Amino acid sequence: MTDDNGTVHDPTPPGSPEIPAARDRLFARDFVLAALANFSNSFGMQMLVATMPVYVISLGGSQTDAGMVSGALALTALLFRPLMGWLTDAWRRRPLILVGTSCYGFASVIYFLTGSIPLLLVGRFVHGFGLSCYTTASNAYIADIAPRTRRGEAVGLFAAAQAMGLIIGPAIGFLLIDTIGFHRLFYFSGGLAFAAFFISLFTRERRAPGDAAHARWSLRTGLVSVRALPVAWMALCMGMGFGAVSAFIAIFARTRGFPNPGFYFMIQALALIVCRIAAGRLSDRYNRVVTIVPGLVLGAAALALLPLAHGTALFVLSASLFGFGFGSAQPATMALLIDRVGPAERGLAVSTYYAGFDAGVATGSFLLGAVSQRLGFGVMWPLAAFCILLGLAGFLPSGRGKKICPDARNQC
Repeated sequence: MTDDNGTVHDPTPPGSPEIPAARDRLFARDFVLAALANFSNSFGMQMLVATMPVYVISLGGSQTDAGMVSGALALTALLFRPLMGWLTDAWRRRPLILVGTSCYGFASVIYFLTGSIPLLLVGRFVHGFGLSCYTTASNAYIADIAPRTRRGEAVGLFAAAQAMGLIIGPAIGFLLIDTIGFHRLFYFSGGLAFAAFFISLFTRERRAPGDAAHARWSLRTGLVSVRALPVAWMALCMGMGFGAVSAFIAIFARTRGFPNPGFYFMIQALALIVCRIAAGRLSDRYNRVVTIVPGLVLGAAALALLPLAHGTALFVLSASLFGFGFGSAQPATMALLIDRVGPAERGLAVSTYYAGFDAGVATGSFLLGAVSQRLGFGVMWPLAAFCILLGLAGFLPSGRGKKICPDARNQC
């Protein structure tokens, strides 16, 4: 049943039997549209993630400046996460998705109009606000519409759509700046963001009866989800490695004579897609640990290899291992998070997870950037690898890789 606001209300009372075919159907219209919008957003954003550090250097900035501009995106998203998590639960998912995609587009307009590092930071602020809206609300939305028995697969496929943008975004981004310049790149990335906004207009909410009642925001109830904290720690550690790669792999690759640095991201994304589809199913069938632990180890190994990379072969191996590692661990950690909370806390839990990831990306960009400036990349990459391995400590509070949320009817 759909209301005038485009929200689909499930008329089936909690605990009632469902038709198996309807219950297990994943590739419905809303899921396909959400995945398509995720790809469009990712395509535009990944062009900027890969090329922005090079743009900062071209403006006369240092490696520390490049890390600051890259990390400003995650830092801004981190500041707004608690509010977005509460709004996603108390309001609805779809309006925040639309706000987020529009901010992606307006950020590209700011990048297009500016030519200095301080004004770039303004654009990163707008972009980071949009990131906090979109990633929190869109992942909660996917959790709402995914069948419970295919939750890991749904998260993996949604993330695979994002990885498709990572495949082509960086390589095309570097191709564009080498042929027509940065300003045309910003024009193109903005168009992709507004396309995602248009696609998202046709999605519908999926909320169960009684979901609308939520407590007022407060420091006690609206900042973090306590149940999500161990998984958010894993996200933070993955984010530190991801932030280092996003901010510095392009600069590092060019110092080592690697051709188009965008191909590192492309190879990484190909491995991501393969892993995210398979790993999601494995975590549904067996246990989240089966994919999370090997994923963290592979991601760390990928970064530890980089100081030895003086030719194409090791760059390709590093990109592949990082893609396999991140592609295994990220969907399974997100599915583990959703397992542990009920629908009324889902938005706050997702925001807590991404707050951890944003904090990791900011740390990887700022602090590891300072390490590379003082001690060089030969020290920075092994340190980033160690940071990823620290994510294994996230299992200590729980002792299990798959724990269903404490709901008597298992309506997570």
